Amino acid sequence: MTMTPPETPTTRTTSTANITLVRAGWIEQRYREDAQFSPEAVWENMGTIAAFSAYGPSVVLNIFPAGMAVNLPLMNEDHFREPRPKENIRAMAVVTDSEEMLTASRLYFIYHQQPFETAVFEDEIDARAWLRKRMT
Repeated sequence: MTMTPPETPTTRTTSTANITLVRAGWIEQRYREDAQFSPEAVWENMGTIAAFSAYGPSVVLNIFPAGMAVNLPLMNEDHFREPRPKENIRAMAVVTDSEEMLTASRLYFIYHQQPFETAVFEDEIDARAWLRKRMT
């Protein structure tokens, strides 16, 4: 059963990011520059995305700040493998201007195939355009 989403954008702050349900079907996750990644932080964010995607199939825009370091141990785990409402994620875009994070994100999605479309971008405008095409 799909719930009725809030009429205005709703943001939840986690230990590493601000995650916003912008509108029905559109979730944005903006990592903070001081984010310290851990398995617990990843699951905290995943839980918020799962709660927002309960309003219906959604696209997810992930934005990493400049210079964010890659946490290699976290890259080895498929964070979407566990039983989560992954059928409610239509597509996920990652935006970063860090060469290290670009490469790591691309390799992550190659190694961990997802049940939804994924793409990695250097430009937020391109990521938004790509996600808009996947909303229907």
